[in-house]
Formats: sequence, structure tokens, C-alpha cells
Amino acid sequence: MRLDPAEAARIEASFDAAQTKTRAPVVCVLASASLARDTEFLLGAAVLALGTPLPLLLFTEMSAQRIYIAQLLVAILAAVVGSLPWVRRLLVPKRAERAACHRAALAQFVLRGLDRSQCGVMVYVSLAEHYIRIVPTEDAARAVSNEQWQIAVDEALGPLAAGALETALTGLAARCAELLSNSFPPDPGLAPPLRQRFHVV
Repeated sequence: MRLDPAEAARIEASFDAAQTKTRAPVVCVLASASLARDTEFLLGAAVLALGTPLPLLLFTEMSAQRIYIAQLLVAILAAVVGSLPWVRRLLVPKRAERAACHRAALAQFVLRGLDRSQCGVMVYVSLAEHYIRIVPTEDAARAVSNEQWQIAVDEALGPLAAGALETALTGLAARCAELLSNSFPPDPGLAPPLRQRFHVV
């Protein structure tokens, strides 16, 4: 799933529009993936390749040259198969995947400065894992229940799974602003802070 510049601009505009409805910061971070396992999969391919000669030496009469070629083929095949996203999803436990996404979301929450905000939320979306999390500040968490945030996430997961990323994110922007507007209405005397609200990492 790829995001072109026009889509990114429209998503940014939707978060700008959402920000006019509440004084609580509403920020979105879009990540291509939260879990990087390149090192582990390459190590696995290397271990398979190193283990290939032993059974061939013990149970066959193949020449050293053919064993070496077989070892290279195993290494290349394992590396290629391990690089396929659907294979990685099958091999990586869901629990580990969700834990990595959760850690990445909290890290972005701090990086974007929302931990220093009295109110506001960050929407974290990880494409590879089809993961969405809304991370509220303490005041926002008190004002809006976890169940309400989860409903917003569930509403966006359908479009995200269908490949409608723009629909999912613009819907989240509007929904977050709606949930926050009652407790944190916009201050008519202050303009919304001029800063980027949509980040692609």
C-alpha cells in the first residue's frame, strides 16, 4: 500500500480541519512497518546454509563442488523466501508483532511531544502489520473512554484492510476531533497551532 503526494496532502488537510474543532492536538503518524526482523531472517538463512553440507556428506556421495552449489542455493532461497512479507507474517507471532507496534507507537508519542501536552491524541498506523492505535494524553484518556477510542479504531480497520488508506485516516481525524471537542472545545481567541499534524516515517 503506497501513499502518493496528493493523498498525503488530503490526509494532512483532514487533520488540519479536525484541529479547528478542538484545542487538543490531533497528530497522525503513518509507518510502513513497526517490526524489523531483517537481521533475524538473514541469520536464519545463514544457519540453514551452514547446516546443508552435513546431511549431504553423511548420506550422499555428492562431490564437494555440488555440495557447495547446494549450500549457495539454500542460502539464496531462504533469504528470498524470508524477505516475502506474507512469509514473515506467518513466522512472526502475533503477540510479538503487536508488542513491537505498541512500543513504536509510544516512542512516536514522545517524539512528537504529546507527552508534554495536557490534552490531545496521536493516531499511529503501521501498514505492514495492519495496526492502528490511538494514544491519548492523560486528560484525553480521562475525558474519552478506552471503549470510544477502540470503536474509532475498529471503524478504521475495515477501510485499512481494504486498501483505502485515505478513507481510514480521514475518518480517524474527524472521529478524534468529534470525541475531543466536547471536553476540549476550540478556543475562539487562539488560532490552531501551525505545525505538521501528519507524519510519514
